[in-house]
Amino acid sequence: MAGKAPAESESLSGIVDKFSTDWVYQFSLIGITLALYIITKNSLFGVLVLLELLFIVALEIRHGVRKHGWKAELRDIAISLGAILLLWFAAMFVMGTSVPLNAVVSCSMLPNIERGDMVLVQGSQPAGYEVEISQQEFAQLNGSPTVYPPDGSTRLLRGSLYTYCAQFPTDATCRQFFADPASFHEARGPFSFQYGKCTRENREGRFSYQTPCLEYVEFNGTKYYPDLSHDTIVYGPAQGDLYSLAGDIIHRVYFTVHVGDSTFYLTKGDNNPVMDIQEYSYSMEMGNSPPGQAQYKGKVVGRVPFIGYLKLFTAGFFSETTNCDSTLATPMPR
Repeated sequence: MAGKAPAESESLSGIVDKFSTDWVYQFSLIGITLALYIITKNSLFGVLVLLELLFIVALEIRHGVRKHGWKAELRDIAISLGAILLLWFAAMFVMGTSVPLNAVVSCSMLPNIERGDMVLVQGSQPAGYEVEISQQEFAQLNGSPTVYPPDGSTRLLRGSLYTYCAQFPTDATCRQFFADPASFHEARGPFSFQYGKCTRENREGRFSYQTPCLEYVEFNGTKYYPDLSHDTIVYGPAQGDLYSLAGDIIHRVYFTVHVGDSTFYLTKGDNNPVMDIQEYSYSMEMGNSPPGQAQYKGKVVGRVPFIGYLKLFTAGFFSETTNCDSTLATPMPR
């Protein structure tokens, strides 16, 4: 047995060397593990993909050092990184944005954009409803909403009635809201947010139920319904916003709001029941402000499925977010 140890060691070393230089083996290993993650949604497979990527990089460096030495390997790494940066800057120039590629972290855009998609981003202006308001009206839009229950009273809340009731469901107003959301609306300056009932359906057909959601927004007497023909954009939330904890946001434009020479965007995830500015966490005391032109990074012009998972795993996003198992069907205009 002792006499076979060197041969076994050489055989193992040969397998490692072949794996470190054979892209077919490397892609196959990562592809199989990624497929297992997509099928099972088990975060363990996401961790394994990250470890496999790190292992392959380490093997590549080891092989390069053994073949050419440390100096040559460091030079090759520097050349590779330089080429990647050159390609990135070229893509930035061509697409007109600082973020020509981005990975989708959440399930907020189902079923139109999937978590794990890699999206192509262009820096041109997005299509959406366009309105003009004053600085005073914008301050009201960016403030707290006034809620109007059906009994004629008013109530001042943070974020929205929906997010309040999601966190305090036993409140008497919330019990009435869940039963008849269409009898409630809330106002922010010239904008009135009307609630209705949406149907949330399991993607595998196991369940279906109705839930309160934003039905339309009224501005100066005109009703504006969610429109899937509007562009989906990428923006960076302001520091201190609730969504800043998740990085870049990829949501659909509802309104492009012009305030003097400034432009802001009101956005909503297709799979979210309310708009981004209506979200509020009472435990963290954080909400969202409308992103401005400085936070705007571009509109989505294409997507590649699954590739974005590699970026998510390297950033530590292994687990699925809320509502990944279902989609929201908005009510028809009435």
